[in-house]
Amino acid sequence: MKLVGYEAKAFSAWRETEPDFDVISFSTVAKRAEIDRKKVRRAVRGLARKGLTKFYRTSWTDDGEPHGAGYGLTPEGRALIDADLDSGEA
Repeated sequence: MKLVGYEAKAFSAWRETEPDFDVISFSTVAKRAEIDRKKVRRAVRGLARKGLTKFYRTSWTDDGEPHGAGYGLTPEGRALIDADLDSGEA
């Protein structure tokens, strides 16, 4: 699947995540992808509609503490980001 525009930029924010710790907030996506938070919201929800991300009500810190809501990669999203990393495109 080819992503373009803000969706592609937003998706790149997950390159730095580990599979077990990939739930990130809109503000984290905005910071990592260097795009406006208003555009992040639309882009990440678009990724969710495409089946690449999923909303989680609660994320967790490394210490097992609740951290807040965010979006994480679906298995399809993880496969795409891993394939992009392997090919050097992400």
